[in-house]
Amino acid sequence: MEHSTTKITSIPELLGRYDRHLLGVRGLAGNTRALHRHVVRRLLCFCFPGGQVRWGNLHFCDCVAFLRKEFARLSSRETQKVWLMVLRSILRYLAQEGCITEGWEAALPKIPTYRLASLPRGLSEKRLGDLESACQGNKPRHQRYRALLLLCLRLGLRVGEIANLHLEDIDWRNGCLQIRSTKNHRERILPLPDDVGQALVAHLRMGRPRSKRVFEPLRPPFSAQRVYWHVVNSLHYLFGLAGITGRGTHSLRHTAATTMVSGGASFKAVADVLGHKSISTTLIYAKLDLKALAQVALPWPGGAR
Repeated sequence: MEHSTTKITSIPELLGRYDRHLLGVRGLAGNTRALHRHVVRRLLCFCFPGGQVRWGNLHFCDCVAFLRKEFARLSSRETQKVWLMVLRSILRYLAQEGCITEGWEAALPKIPTYRLASLPRGLSEKRLGDLESACQGNKPRHQRYRALLLLCLRLGLRVGEIANLHLEDIDWRNGCLQIRSTKNHRERILPLPDDVGQALVAHLRMGRPRSKRVFEPLRPPFSAQRVYWHVVNSLHYLFGLAGITGRGTHSLRHTAATTMVSGGASFKAVADVLGHKSISTTLIYAKLDLKALAQVALPWPGGAR
């Protein structure tokens, strides 16, 4: 029988098999799988320019050369770490399939990670005021902007979670929301604050009665991917109206977490609201609890003079 390393396959065929593995075995969300496919496609096109994958011709040094080439154009340290993570994933998969020998992923270079080294970048009071002002108006888009803004700021929802919010996920009677996490598949129930509920009602009254998701574009298609980009583009446009540049929509989630920590919420409570799989992810906000830090800060030598 022919060994896997001697078989020839096409790049689209391999991408399809790998994507089914990411969905069926690892349960990754659509956006994460799209990133994996992008990295893997670039790797295969680099190693097999002709489009025909011959595993017997693939060597570990080819993977290193691919990384060296990609890192030359990807200056962001965080992006480089993500690409390394994806490449390790594909190498483990290929080893399981018998296409390459085991252990290649462990031999890849590592980028040092300094946990809790940087502060989360929340938004200032002025920026928040600018965003609030940009939501003022009676048009449907203004109601949509305000509902999106409050879901991010009051509940710290991810963009993917907002895009995946269905009408049946809103429990008006009991005042809560069911959040379908798109990152770690950990569903959670969050209380529905009055101002968020009122903003959602105002938005939905402006929308179409047959909508399945809370935030759907005006025209089809109404696929999950299209709804996701509708939410992303709406928030980006809101940032533009507010004159905020150089900041991503994730800064709203950082702002929500910072507000909760500064208000005295426990890190366990913050982790539950944000849907963090591990509380260690939430501990980065400990550096923003200035009152608690002041109690443990040591006096500066000679500062009492």
